[in-house]
Amino acid sequence: MTPSQTSTPQDLNRLLPPERVAEGVSILTQLDADRQSRRQSVSSVRLDNDNDDIDSPSPIYHQFLREDTQNIAALTNFAPLEFECLWNSIRAHVADHWNVGRGRKSKQQPKDVLFMFLVVLKHCGKWDVVVSPYLYEKYVVSAAGKFTMEALVLVDNTFRNYPSARYATDVTFQQSNMPTGQIKERRAYYSAKHHLHGYKVEVSVLPNGLALNCTAHYPGSEADIQIFRNNHEFHLQHLLKSSMETELADEGPLTTEHSDSWAVLADNGYQGLAADFRAITPFKKQPLRELTLEHVETKDRIAYDRGLVKNYFGRLCTLWAMCSDKYREDGTNYHNYLKRLCVISHDASTKKLAVQRRYREKRHMRLRRMLVAHVDRPGSRSARQRESDEESEDFFDHESIAFA
Repeated sequence: MTPSQTSTPQDLNRLLPPERVAEGVSILTQLDADRQSRRQSVSSVRLDNDNDDIDSPSPIYHQFLREDTQNIAALTNFAPLEFECLWNSIRAHVADHWNVGRGRKSKQQPKDVLFMFLVVLKHCGKWDVVVSPYLYEKYVVSAAGKFTMEALVLVDNTFRNYPSARYATDVTFQQSNMPTGQIKERRAYYSAKHHLHGYKVEVSVLPNGLALNCTAHYPGSEADIQIFRNNHEFHLQHLLKSSMETELADEGPLTTEHSDSWAVLADNGYQGLAADFRAITPFKKQPLRELTLEHVETKDRIAYDRGLVKNYFGRLCTLWAMCSDKYREDGTNYHNYLKRLCVISHDASTKKLAVQRRYREKRHMRLRRMLVAHVDRPGSRSARQRESDEESEDFFDHESIAFA
């Protein structure tokens, strides 16, 4: 192209007449006005359509995404594009392992589970700290409403020697590392009874072997009776008789002093508690004096019923090494860990009771069949057979009386 044929923008503007320019501007203005009017005629409110949630592969995630794209970043610290990249990197693995095999299937979509998992990690802290209160409330605290004193009396599942006792209470001690700081600060965690530094936790156990309450941890130097008094709100609430329970028979100790309350079984560390609570404690030996035979028998009866608490602590130490070994972390989350272990022990105790019940039922049926077969047996036998039959009859009679 020759220099004479080149053109500049100024030359092009001079080629267009002003009328054409004004006409083009008016057309563009009219098109913009029409576009704005069409936008105003459309509602900005999102219609709730159930089909969207049904058709969506991950309805929970897409619901937050449709409302505002910033929701994903605010909830998970991942932008939507970053979240999609994370999901694409694990999609193949999740597809191979999600809802595979026998058993109950999850109703949630895997992408929604990933989204909820990231939300929990950001806002709820450690998972064990988050889930501990829920499990404790569901499996331990709920036992108070399920196994009331009336329900225990109706099924004859009360304490053997003290049927008027609601539960038995005791304190467990666990060793920990010596705290740092001055001697006065370390002395608070030193137990003179165990000659160790550690924590104390009070647990109350029902007659059926299930835990009813687990307190927060206290320093090792805290007295058992003081821990009980600090937990007085729980004890006053669960020892109080309801309107229907006042009609139940109650001939246990301290009935006249605390007629509107059930009893609690405690050990020698709770001497003097009967002034404020209906606490049944063994007699304590006085200096230069011996306990009478009646006092010794009372002490043995209380110890027999309180064996449930000792067995409960024994199950914790047997199932979980954390309860029997030295606790080497700080005490910030100690009560959360112990409560979670109480929950799992509660489940194990329930399964154990169910297995024992099924075993007794099968054994009873087996003995009944053996008794029927023994009655139908012919009468002619040798002397040795008769002697054996007499021994068998004594055995069957004894077992029948035991199961009657």
